[in-house]
Amino acid sequence: MDSPITPISLINGNNKDSVVLDKNDGEYFVTSLIINKYLFVIHVIYIYIYIYSLFKMILATELRVMTLNVWCLPQPWPIGSKDRLHRLKKLAEALINDPYDIIGLQEVWCESDYLEMAERLSHLYQFHHYFHSGFTGSGVCVFSRHPIVSTLTHRYSLNGFAHHIHRGDWFGGKVVGMVELEIGEMRVNFYTTHLHAEYDRENDLYLPHRTAQSFELSQFVRHTSRGADVVIVVGDLNMEPEDLGFRLILSQAKLFDAWRLCHEESSSGSSDSLSKCRGITRGGTCDRPDNCYSHSKFKDNDESKRIDYILFKSGRMNVSIDKCDITMNKIPGEEINYSDHVGLVACFTVQSGQRQQSILCEPNRPLLIEAIGIVSGGQRRARRDRAQFLCAAVAILLLVLVSCLLDVQYPFLSWGLSILRFSLTVIVAFCVWQGFIGLTLERKALKASKQSMQQLLND
Repeated sequence: MDSPITPISLINGNNKDSVVLDKNDGEYFVTSLIINKYLFVIHVIYIYIYIYSLFKMILATELRVMTLNVWCLPQPWPIGSKDRLHRLKKLAEALINDPYDIIGLQEVWCESDYLEMAERLSHLYQFHHYFHSGFTGSGVCVFSRHPIVSTLTHRYSLNGFAHHIHRGDWFGGKVVGMVELEIGEMRVNFYTTHLHAEYDRENDLYLPHRTAQSFELSQFVRHTSRGADVVIVVGDLNMEPEDLGFRLILSQAKLFDAWRLCHEESSSGSSDSLSKCRGITRGGTCDRPDNCYSHSKFKDNDESKRIDYILFKSGRMNVSIDKCDITMNKIPGEEINYSDHVGLVACFTVQSGQRQQSILCEPNRPLLIEAIGIVSGGQRRARRDRAQFLCAAVAILLLVLVSCLLDVQYPFLSWGLSILRFSLTVIVAFCVWQGFIGLTLERKALKASKQSMQQLLND
């Protein structure tokens, strides 16, 4: 017996036409309508996503970044920094009158200076962070107009020597600090740092330390920036563009030098052009002849050092540099400068799209081999220093014993000999500590850096 016939009414305008279909044909017709409906919705969603992606690629976000070593040693002049409080006040006014998105400052050694700056800038730069480290503090801080999501601090394993009190690097505990910023839908990893100073270029005792710091910085940026949309590194690196440590940072972390990209003709090429990088018109940021705080020996020449940098790379979004210039030189209307350094300002454009490749980076292998040689030299020097400190401890201890014999034979010298013995005992204690502990820590830190470099060579 044939299956029953089911009527299905189709509405066509104002007329109702009854069409008699087989039941199976009716179910197929209804299913087709549902499928077509969902396919239409999916197509609309795909078109929306495509248009939205194009819209995001067309729309770009602009970022304005500034870095400055503010030179704010809190001790009175001449030990500390001259005109410190006045310069900080003028700096705060300048940062308000000419706003930036992100600011990285170095050598803000006194926490009270940082807190005062934060108070003055609070209505414009609501988000800020100070990276605490060492005995005196790292001196490194960040001010931002955008929310800080998280922070991370890495203290360098080598920071100079404890007995070099006149330098102060060991007491500061140099760091690289990272803040993760939320700018719209972007996540920006912003790093600021201050590496060990170069006090004597011809006989650089701290070169192994600064080389190890450069390697640690490059590895820290490399491993913490993988999920970021934008990566920006600023700070006083205390290295010139041709120095090994700086080239190591660019190579290992795959970073661009903002100044070099904007001033290619003056910052790359032959050794002659590299030497011009130190000139006042070539991006020099320190030891400038037009700076009232520069040493007198720099007043009569036109060369200065380019040791402050803004570096960057694309993460999940494309970053391009529009402009990089010197800023914060002379205080308007006055004869003094904001600092013994000048600042750098860079303007970036961020948008979705194909990422740039770090074409300026050199191959890793030659740089790593050279860096390993410098670190190995530091290890040899540490072994020699250990022997010298321990021998000095033994020799001074003998002097202490001699002073005890003199005390018996010459009682009238007892007070003077007691003071001498106390002083010598303190020196012996330090020599023993430095020989057995301080230099052992240095040797192991150098060894760790060397092994990490060798591991990269073996990959």
